[in-house]
Amino acid sequence: MKKFAVITCALLAGTAGGQAVTGFSGGSPFPAWSADGPGVVGWRFDVNTSIVLTDIGVWNNDAVFGFEGLSSSHEVGLWDSAGNLLTSGVVSPGDIAIGEFTYTDVADVVLNPGERYTIGAVYDIADNDSYISSPSSLSLASEINPTTNGVFPEVGDLGGLNFPTGDSTNLARLGTNFLFVPTPSTAALLGLGGLAAARRRR
Repeated sequence: MKKFAVITCALLAGTAGGQAVTGFSGGSPFPAWSADGPGVVGWRFDVNTSIVLTDIGVWNNDAVFGFEGLSSSHEVGLWDSAGNLLTSGVVSPGDIAIGEFTYTDVADVVLNPGERYTIGAVYDIADNDSYISSPSSLSLASEINPTTNGVFPEVGDLGGLNFPTGDSTNLARLGTNFLFVPTPSTAALLGLGGLAAARRRR
């Protein structure tokens, strides 16, 4: 019910929302970070306005193994800067695909300016899926600041859905994306602004 209300507000107000990463170029595909066990790869980011993360996705255009679509299920998660897991889920091959990402619904999280977030997915050398390392460019929704950097699991982080403590200087280790909508308060305010403008036109 909560998500329906948020999405309804966004639609009625005509506000933005959608995918955080809207496109990318370059980079190299890798099937996993380490052969020593599964680990989380992803990217860190911040936002310039409050938004609600609703779904997390995994890249489904598998250039390494020569076919499109996910082969395996992947655990996904979002962490705050202290490494606290804020929301998580499992993306499966049969979930809904939007462009080059397949998404699963997760518990909604409000993302606020001033916090650094990490999003990532678990990859294993045996799952026959891959992610893109070091894309040369990222196109981001206007709500996402272009201050992203890639993350990878240190040895102590391997084993599953653990906060990845390794930082790289590239734009992302792009295996994950997310869907978002405006916060209800923002959508409501924009909606009221639209109503006021309509009244003035009368």
